[in-house]
Amino acid sequence: MPRRSPETTSSHDGANRPGALVTGCCALVSGATGFLGSRLALALRDRGYDVRALARKTSDVGALRDAGIEIALGDVADPSSLARAAAGRDVVFHTAGKVTDWGRRDEFFRANVGGTANVIAACREAGVSRLVHVSSLTVLGLPRTGEIATEETVRAVSAPDPYTQSKIEGEKLALAAHGTGGLATTVVRPGVIWGRGDVTFVPRIVALLEKRLVVLVGGGRNRIALSHVDNLVLGLLLAAESSDAAGQLYHMTDGEELTARDAIYALAEAAGLPPPAVSVPYRLLHAAAALLETAARISGRSEPPPLTRLAVRLVACDCRFEIDKAKRELGYRPSVTFREGVGSLGLSTNGEAAR
Repeated sequence: MPRRSPETTSSHDGANRPGALVTGCCALVSGATGFLGSRLALALRDRGYDVRALARKTSDVGALRDAGIEIALGDVADPSSLARAAAGRDVVFHTAGKVTDWGRRDEFFRANVGGTANVIAACREAGVSRLVHVSSLTVLGLPRTGEIATEETVRAVSAPDPYTQSKIEGEKLALAAHGTGGLATTVVRPGVIWGRGDVTFVPRIVALLEKRLVVLVGGGRNRIALSHVDNLVLGLLLAAESSDAAGQLYHMTDGEELTARDAIYALAEAAGLPPPAVSVPYRLLHAAAALLETAARISGRSEPPPLTRLAVRLVACDCRFEIDKAKRELGYRPSVTFREGVGSLGLSTNGEAAR
């Protein structure tokens, strides 16, 4: 199949407009059965792409297959399956990875660093022209100083948790791969991803609210960065379809000034639960998380403890992550805010968000 860049049926001025159809472009989505990957695969199909989804043999691919999306069984840890999946593709969206606040270092590095290296190698072997890599704003170190962070802000030199360490190294690989072997790369850094179908962020907080286990950190006045899944999917499409995005890095959040207290209180109201009434100093909560982690490791448990240091750092992060570059260069305009969208999550008091 001939290589071609995404082309829209609209005029140049409207090429980044949501709904503009793309013709003749073949895409691969890694992590396509995940929360973000599945939404992205369906959006690509609706936009006119020929979509192939990379999925593990154990994954439920029924919804994707019913939607007419081609399934390629494989794993980012299996180079041969990646090579088959990437064959004949023009653009690859790499959303797969280990995203959690608990696990062994080797697991994070195998998925987020080794997996990214394998995706890059498969793209080069298959002659893919564009790779869009999903990174994370955590690579900046989750500052608590209220600073403004742009794409020019230096990544954290080191990180205390293996998830952040692995995302830093994976991002470095994706950026370094640009311009070699005919491959152009674009890196997108989202905040915490949320929306209908989320099975991690929102349900976990609601479940803790139900058990009266949520506390505010330092009053919850810190600003947090969230990315609604639909906003992020649009941003990924724009990044793939813009020639200006080649070799670039973009922050993509909801562009909303939101404090941790705002978000937690909104979730409590939407779920019909009382909001937290207790505020705990950051250092005390972080120390408690360290003790819980130690106890979990000694006991050999695989499930995360009720509180982890990464979770505390994440909810206590205070930073304004600018998205001006994505707005200016890609026409990125997030349309869903947390304040407006939390009521549509269909929350129930068993800690689940409706799909």
